[in-house]
Amino acid sequence: MDKFRALEYFNRAVETGSLASAGRSLGVSTPAISTSIATLERSLGVQLFIRGPRGLSLTPDGERYYLASRKISMELADIEQHLRAGDSRKRGTLVIGMRHSVAEHCVMPRITRFLIQFPEIDLVTRSVLTTEVEREHIDIAVQVGWPPEGNLIARHLAQTRHVICAAPGYWTTAGVPRHPEELRQHHCLVFRNDEGLLVDRWTFSKNGERCTVDVKTRLTGDNRGWLDVAAVGGAGVMRVTDLTTGPLLSSGRLVPALPEWNSVEAPTIYALYPRRLRQSKIARLFLDFLSEIFAEIEKERVPAYRGAVPRITQPHWFGRAKGRQSGYRD
Repeated sequence: MDKFRALEYFNRAVETGSLASAGRSLGVSTPAISTSIATLERSLGVQLFIRGPRGLSLTPDGERYYLASRKISMELADIEQHLRAGDSRKRGTLVIGMRHSVAEHCVMPRITRFLIQFPEIDLVTRSVLTTEVEREHIDIAVQVGWPPEGNLIARHLAQTRHVICAAPGYWTTAGVPRHPEELRQHHCLVFRNDEGLLVDRWTFSKNGERCTVDVKTRLTGDNRGWLDVAAVGGAGVMRVTDLTTGPLLSSGRLVPALPEWNSVEAPTIYALYPRRLRQSKIARLFLDFLSEIFAEIEKERVPAYRGAVPRITQPHWFGRAKGRQSGYRD
């Protein structure tokens, strides 16, 4: 048995979620992947995968084996780079986890640049929540919010601003608010975060004045993209992060209101990665790429929201409140 090839097939099956996807990404047949992994399991005397109707899932032994084999593969790739005299090309595979809005509006429109610059680095992308990063064996995760405490390393990428916005037709019918208090009279579309909190308390500040509004909503959701589509269709008012909604704002499909009021709880955008990748050259290349593109995106803000943005610290309710934010008390 070719142990290193078996490790490659096993790792790619974990990263892509199926034997067929692993085969397609490596340019080999599904039976070849299956046979190699089955041989690997027999040689180890343990079952690595549970094969079910929804795809592959790792057994506890498989989890332990993947963590070790992934580390070996990354270290081997780094050693090979050092040994190739005169060859400065970077090789390897990274599993990138992202929030949908960050991927669609920020990273994926610019990913071609990375692929052209580093033609021998393969990327496997997944949609993940912050709570799933370690369980899903993500190498680098691009998330919105505030970094969690734990074993992962966080790298700050950008500070967002909240934008109150709606479709032009909605503003024409309902009127544009001139003060945050007027949002109480509007239909608001409210996001439910990863912890299950309905974020229906919106706090603003301007020239020392502070205003908190518990907005009314008839449409809520835990998928920001769906709420974006509803807002573009005229369903109501949204509070969005500017950097992850740029195309909708710059195209005029969503029109800002109250730009002179700052949100005091706008989240950060950050990258998470495990400590095992601190010395990985290809991980560092992708992290540098992320820093580069988010610096560009910050400069492309819609005019009303340009300028220096102080980093906002994690609000007191984050990760603690449940149900509706408007019902939470310290």
